[in-house]
Amino acid sequence: MTKYWVPGSVKTRLGKTIGMAQAAEVHRLFISKLCASLSTAADRRYLCITPKEHLPSVQMALHNWKLSHEWRVVLQKPGDLGARMSGWFRDALGISGNGTAILIGGDCPLLSKADITQATDQLRQCDVVLGPAYDGGYYLIGITGPWRPEFETIFQGIPWSTDEVLTLTRRNLENANQTVVELQPREDIDTERELLHLLQFQSQEKQMTGSEHDDFFLDLDSILKTSSLSDWRNR
Repeated sequence: MTKYWVPGSVKTRLGKTIGMAQAAEVHRLFISKLCASLSTAADRRYLCITPKEHLPSVQMALHNWKLSHEWRVVLQKPGDLGARMSGWFRDALGISGNGTAILIGGDCPLLSKADITQATDQLRQCDVVLGPAYDGGYYLIGITGPWRPEFETIFQGIPWSTDEVLTLTRRNLENANQTVVELQPREDIDTERELLHLLQFQSQEKQMTGSEHDDFFLDLDSILKTSSLSDWRNR
């Protein structure tokens, strides 16, 4: 689930330091990386986007990334983030289906097919799986179907984009008597500090083991050359 990469409408906290145009390009790169990495994860894959007028541009992007057959583009429901997420789950699970559905955002670009598989496996033994983020939100949520009215409450009364999201989601799940498994915490990349952590971690990892993400980090480095993080290697 993501917004289209219009400067000034995505990753604005990051944009305040590296520039809104560069932040939008970082967001686009994150989405392309996730679409490629997860192109064979699960039986069906949906790129759930907003706003509506950019749907053709997203479809063209998938074509350019050679991923148009792997992903179907759908529009997000109206309302706040909670309403949009619950609307997607309601459609994905239906009222009679017994499958599972997993929703991620675009802030953890190194999520892998193995991470989605792990979440799917956990949903065999619980109602909901959460991927906690260090900033107090979550990077992944999965639900076991069929859709039930009590699932609506998971997404209600949440001050989105604050550090209370995870705590209040846990409270809602407990109040709804839903069983939960949590995955390994990860860092959402929303600020310059978090992006710097990603760059420095990957630099250290590559020195030790090599990297399957070389192209991604080369593209990221190219975007950052005209930003305040152009000298990140010296920090």
